[in-house]
Amino acid sequence: MRYLLLLLALCPLAGRAYGQVSERLAVGQRVWVRAARPSGSLDGGVKGTLEGITSDSLRIRPSGDKPAVSVGISEQTQVFAFAGKRSSALRGALIGGGVGVLAGAALGLADGGGCSGFVCFSQGTTMAMGAIGLGGMGLISGLIIGALSPHDTWARAEPGPAVRPIVVSHPRDVGLGLSLAF
Repeated sequence: MRYLLLLLALCPLAGRAYGQVSERLAVGQRVWVRAARPSGSLDGGVKGTLEGITSDSLRIRPSGDKPAVSVGISEQTQVFAFAGKRSSALRGALIGGGVGVLAGAALGLADGGGCSGFVCFSQGTTMAMGAIGLGGMGLISGLIIGALSPHDTWARAEPGPAVRPIVVSHPRDVGLGLSLAF
């Protein structure tokens, strides 16, 4: 009985572990089909709207006035479905802040410190002030620019039928089966 409860508890995880596929393809959906190169990296692939699915290929209409193309599916092919747009605010803030810190430190180094009236600063102090000042401005600028320029996100999708385990519990026993989705 103990092992049965463990099996029931772990069975929902089996569907997730199955290739980490999060989406099923549907006609009319935006897709991105990429193939593996001999080096192991993925090529640029084909992006467009899915027009049809067969057992060994996908028919995709690229954006613009380009004609539809048929893309073969193999074990080396990866299919991604459009999952929406995400903000690039954090990335922009990190890049802007980093560039600002470096530029401020370089300007402080070039200034070399010195005295202005009754206030004197060392070279290290002017570098730190420049890095903090320009770093803060770069951080804010990058945050704004990143927030205004979102990027597409893609989720791995399964083009063909998927087989997943099913567990059905009855008062006296448990049934195991397979679900085949088309």
